Amino acid sequence: MTNWGKKHFKQEDREEVIEYARRLIQAKSYNPPGDETRAAKISAEILERAGFQVSVDEFEKNRVNVCGIYGNPEDIALILNGHLDVVPAYGQWEKDPSSGERENGILYGRGSCDMLGGAAAILKAAEVIGRNHVEAKRGVMILLVADEEDQNRGIRHILGRQKLKADYAVIAEPTECEIQLGNRGFSSFYIRTTGIGCHASEPWNGVNAIYKMGEIIQRIKCYAESLQNVRNEFLGQATACIGTIHGGVRLNTVPDSCVIEVERRLLPGETREKIKRELEEAVGDLGIVEDRSFFPASLIERDSPLVARCVRIVEEIQGKTPAVSIFRACTEASMFSVECEIPTLLLGPGSLKQAHRVNEFCKEQDITDCAEVFTELLYEALTTEK
Repeated sequence: MTNWGKKHFKQEDREEVIEYARRLIQAKSYNPPGDETRAAKISAEILERAGFQVSVDEFEKNRVNVCGIYGNPEDIALILNGHLDVVPAYGQWEKDPSSGERENGILYGRGSCDMLGGAAAILKAAEVIGRNHVEAKRGVMILLVADEEDQNRGIRHILGRQKLKADYAVIAEPTECEIQLGNRGFSSFYIRTTGIGCHASEPWNGVNAIYKMGEIIQRIKCYAESLQNVRNEFLGQATACIGTIHGGVRLNTVPDSCVIEVERRLLPGETREKIKRELEEAVGDLGIVEDRSFFPASLIERDSPLVARCVRIVEEIQGKTPAVSIFRACTEASMFSVECEIPTLLLGPGSLKQAHRVNEFCKEQDITDCAEVFTELLYEALTTEK
C-alpha cells in the first residue's frame, strides 16, 4: 500500500503541528485543579475546520471531553485517543512551563511529552485528512479526554453512557514513536488499623494502631517479594508497593487509627477480587482492606494486524524498523481493550522518562513523525474495506 500520508503531509504541516502543541501547552490544563476548557476549545476548532462531526462535552464544571468523527459514525475502523489534562508544573523550571518555548529542535513545557505533543499530532493528522477531502468508506474517531492524570472521569463518563465500538484503538502516550503492545494494570487499596487512644504517659491503657500497622507493613513486604515469579511474557513482573502512611494526631497521644495506601501492578487476567483477597490474607485480622482504584492490564497480540500496520508505517516514515515493546506506566488503554474489547496499542511522541518531570520536553521530530504516522493510519482506516 502506498503511503498516502507521506505524500500529503506538507512541510508547513510540520511547523504547524508544533504550533498546535505550543497552544495546548499554553492552555495550562493542569490537573489538579482540573480545567480542560481552553485545550478543548482549541481542539474542537481544529477538528471542526477539518470537517469532523464534533461534540464537546463538559460533563463537570471545567472538565471537558472532545470527540470528532469523520466518515461513517456507525462503522468506526479506528479510534485515536489522547488526554488534554497535564500534571501540575511543580518544582523549579529553567523555562516557563506554560510557554511552549522552542530551542534547537526541542519543545519545552508541561505536557509537551505527556501528552499534548501526542494530542497535537492527532489533531494535525485529522486536519490533513479533512483538507484533502478523503472519501470515506468507513469512519474514524478522535477522542481527547479529560482527567486522565487523576481519577479518569473523562473516559469513565463516556463509557458510562455508551460502549465504544471500533476495530482498533491507538493511544498517543509517549513511546518515542515506537510501538508498545500494552501496559500492566494498576490497582490500589487502603489498609486501615484501629486502636484505642489514651495518654501516651500510660500507653498500657490503649492500643497503638501504628504498632499494628508496623506488623502489617512487614507482611505486605513479604507479599511483594512473593510476586517475583508472577510474570507475563511481555509485561514482566507483577509488583506491590506501599506508597503512603498516615496515623496519629499528637505526639503525646497513643494513636487510635492508621492507614496506608498500597498499589499493586497487574497482569492480564488479574481481577480486583483476586488482588483484594491476596491482601486480606496477608493482613489477617490486624486491619481492614478497602478498595481505592482499579485498572486492568492491557495487551494486544504481537501478531495483530494493527501492530504490523504501525510497524510498516513508522518504518516508511522514519526509514528504520521501530522497536516493539511495552509501556511501563499505567494508561487508559484497558478502558478500550478490556471494557470495550477493542484491540489497543500505544504509539506517540516523546519519552516516558520526561513525563511528570521538571523541565519536561519533547523532540519536535517525534511530534512531526507521529503526526505523519497518524495521518496514514487515519487514511488507511477510512479507505480500506471492512
